[in-house]
Amino acid sequence: MNLFSKLLIVVMAIITFSCDNEKDLEVNSTKTNTTTALAVTPKKFLFDATKAETAGNADWVIDADTSPQRFPTPAQSNITDTTTENFWRGGLSAWGVALVKLGHTVETLPSGTAITYGGTGAQDLKNYDVYVITEPNIRFTSAEKKAIINFVKNGGGLFMIANHNGSDRNNDGYDSAKTWNDLMSNNTVKTNPFGITITLNSISETTSNRLSTTTNTILNGSQGTVTQLKYSAGATMSINTTANSTVRGLIWRGSSTQGSSNIMCASATYGTGRVVAIGDSSPADDGTGAAGDTLYPGWTELSSHSILHLNASLWLAKL
Repeated sequence: MNLFSKLLIVVMAIITFSCDNEKDLEVNSTKTNTTTALAVTPKKFLFDATKAETAGNADWVIDADTSPQRFPTPAQSNITDTTTENFWRGGLSAWGVALVKLGHTVETLPSGTAITYGGTGAQDLKNYDVYVITEPNIRFTSAEKKAIINFVKNGGGLFMIANHNGSDRNNDGYDSAKTWNDLMSNNTVKTNPFGITITLNSISETTSNRLSTTTNTILNGSQGTVTQLKYSAGATMSINTTANSTVRGLIWRGSSTQGSSNIMCASATYGTGRVVAIGDSSPADDGTGAAGDTLYPGWTELSSHSILHLNASLWLAKL
């Protein structure tokens, strides 16, 4: 074999090794990226139970227990793809179970626990991606308002759920609509930071009057497409783009123009964080809860209800 032939064989061997090695690198890179994506994707969702969410006939927690505790029981590590919503018994248990099935973790902020941001506590809001507050029936303190608003301002996601005017379940003079409006209009950070005001009314209707765009991931997200929303005695909202230029209505009353009032679901950004607001707790209600509470299966009443809440949850978590 002459020298040229030997050199040709060596060159071909190097090229073959190089190509095989590149293939291995591509495979390994794909595996690494997938693993990394899985590692960074899980988000932490905190459901509030500090504002009388279980007063009266309410049960707006993921796990009722005797007194809702930080970690729902049985442990969420036992949830599989086939786990049913009554794995936990709380009005929001189906929502919590669904989030865990998507790979996330859920916790409750128990009654008596301070709402803080930037502190050292284990349940300080800085430790979570999304804070869900359903029907708060006790006014937030000045410090709590500051914590919630700054949590959003610095990147957190806030899910605001109100209910109809007069739904004061603990008879302290403040229902959830008034509580939310008090937070937005009476705080030390910024007046109406999210540009949303809850209307003090009560409506019941099913609407298909939604934003027509297909690029909005709250209405058209990974969990499906939202086509309807049903209020069973809920409060509408108005938005103010002067207060917050990013606020927008997503779903309106069926007979309304798509303007700044008669809104049933809205979203906004504030700072680097995000906000979603719905004026009725019924669509999130899965019908399970503490003994003696009368609850209704709004979560499954319309397929769009679970889709809306899950798409919104993922949007708030920046997924």
